[in-house]
Amino acid sequence: MQNKMRSVKILEEVLGYFLHHEVEELDISFLANEKEMDITVKGHIDEAPKDLDRLHKMLNEPRKPEYDEYYWSLLGASGKRQEFQLLGSLVDAGKAHFQEGLLTVRITRTY
Repeated sequence: MQNKMRSVKILEEVLGYFLHHEVEELDISFLANEKEMDITVKGHIDEAPKDLDRLHKMLNEPRKPEYDEYYWSLLGASGKRQEFQLLGSLVDAGKAHFQEGLLTVRITRTY
């Protein structure tokens, strides 16, 4: 159950990114069990967010398992809009891209 709740925290951060960029209609694919997590969020937007490359880069920072518990406690604790710097250390891989009006973010992790 703990890993499923962690997956929900990650989804909340991704949703926050979309809402911050005023994407109002979203398609969400959410797989979360005790072994793995795979989240994909898609939404239509007129132009690519200016910080999309930064997001992609942060989501692909090397995972730091030795800091997992500490980072999990920080995720969402500050109440600030985004904490993608933390997410990159908590997930295995992420992809953020924009093509033909469609913004897509996919994040995966094995527990």
